[in-house]
Amino acid sequence: MKSFYTLLVSQWLANIGDVLYIVALIALLYQQSGSALAAASFPIAVTIGMTVSGLFFARVLSRFTLGQTLLVTQLLKTILLLAVIQTESVYVLGLVVLIAFLDGFARPVQASFIPRLTTNRQQANSLVQGSNQFIQLAMWPLGTILVASFSSEVALTVALILFTLSTLVTFQFVHSLDHDVTETELESDISLKDSLAFVRTAPYARLITVFVTFESFVSTLWISALLLVYLERHLHIDTSWWGTMNASFLVSMIIASAYLYRAKRNSSLAISSVLSVGAALLFGLTSHIVFALIALAIQGYATQLLIIQTNTALQETTPAAQLPYVYSVQQTTYTFAFSIGSLTFGMLADGLPIAVVYLIGAGLTVPLVWLGRQIDQADDVVQSA
Repeated sequence: MKSFYTLLVSQWLANIGDVLYIVALIALLYQQSGSALAAASFPIAVTIGMTVSGLFFARVLSRFTLGQTLLVTQLLKTILLLAVIQTESVYVLGLVVLIAFLDGFARPVQASFIPRLTTNRQQANSLVQGSNQFIQLAMWPLGTILVASFSSEVALTVALILFTLSTLVTFQFVHSLDHDVTETELESDISLKDSLAFVRTAPYARLITVFVTFESFVSTLWISALLLVYLERHLHIDTSWWGTMNASFLVSMIIASAYLYRAKRNSSLAISSVLSVGAALLFGLTSHIVFALIALAIQGYATQLLIIQTNTALQETTPAAQLPYVYSVQQTTYTFAFSIGSLTFGMLADGLPIAVVYLIGAGLTVPLVWLGRQIDQADDVVQSA
């Protein structure tokens, strides 16, 4: 269990550094170019890097251990961030793509380590996901304050220090594996195609992957850009509420993590999906900010339950040697579905009233209830066996 907490600390440092680096770089790109498009291109660059990393994830994992992969990618991220600090803006986005590519290995590797490091997977997943959301909630405003009070360059330097510390703690974690944990040998020369073949032939892994992919698509209903449109076009209130809406979503995710951390058994995916449908319906039908905040809280709670539940179910039913390759498939399908969902709902929001978009989204979320029920039933069979 000590190794798990060492891994967790290394990822906390990296995640805090990630938020600072993102906030600072978005501000820096805008300051240097004066173009909103340049700043808006940052998330596109990140998405490209994360998607491409999924294509190479299995190949890399077939040649290196999970610990080696985590250490090398974090070290390379640190070097690239140093290059970002010393690079002119015209080249920065290329480095952003590379950092996102390397970052695409961190969470799948961390999730693959959980069943090797702890027996209480639900508790471990709850702690990982809850702490990730807390970092997002705390560091975005703190990062903004740091940039506004000092400069983007100072924020980037702090991020570099955090990346360096994360690399050192990751080294300590990998070293501890020699004493506390024996890494399961992974199959050699595995490609994304081979990983897809495994997912197709493993019914439980296939079902969860389909669920995660479809959930990624419909979850783009709740991206910040659409929430801003909702505020302006539907509620017709001051956009200062935008931060409160995002905070409502994140706080409810943290509460869900705390609930599952103490829960004895994994909750129902079908029920969590029903909550998600209800939240989208309420969001589309209400015209008052209080009910909109309640809907966001319900959705944030349901989203976190779904993330933790699917991770726990996958880790408990997939052989340790195959788990990284299942995550490699999910990494690719998740980012692809998220990109398509963002484009789809963004286009709908341009052509339809935003409330109607959320009602459509509620309808599109309904299949998750059926898929969740199938996973619940399969999980009952596994638990009984």
